[in-house]
Amino acid sequence: MTGFKILSTIDEIELRKYPISSQTVIVGDLFQLAIGATTWTACTSATVHYTRKVIAYQAATSSASEFLGYEVRGNEVVEAECGSTTAAATDNGDRMVLTDKNTVNNSHTDSTAKEAVFIQYGVGSDTTHIVGRLIVGSGVNPDAT
Repeated sequence: MTGFKILSTIDEIELRKYPISSQTVIVGDLFQLAIGATTWTACTSATVHYTRKVIAYQAATSSASEFLGYEVRGNEVVEAECGSTTAAATDNGDRMVLTDKNTVNNSHTDSTAKEAVFIQYGVGSDTTHIVGRLIVGSGVNPDAT
């Protein structure tokens, strides 16, 4: 598995199409909608906790104008790739930032940065995957004045 995968949710998985521009999409990629934007962009290490987020359920080429995905509400249990970093139960409860659109940067420390968008609850299907929740918001920066 690459990227993000919903393991369980209290809601029904409702898939719909989301607008993109010049984005290559792979199943499991995580996208966000920035303030004032009309198209979704791939999440990066700079993605912040308060943006809306979508997990891609269908691949799309860079010439596509939309992709099929599921908008995360924050109550889903998600399995995420943590790259070459070995997942550890001692990281449960830690907030983590992303490496890119399909990987959580499991640095083995709790991040208090606004870019922390994942909370680990457990180790996933192997030592390169973790289980937890994505942190999502309405798109409004709560620290804005």
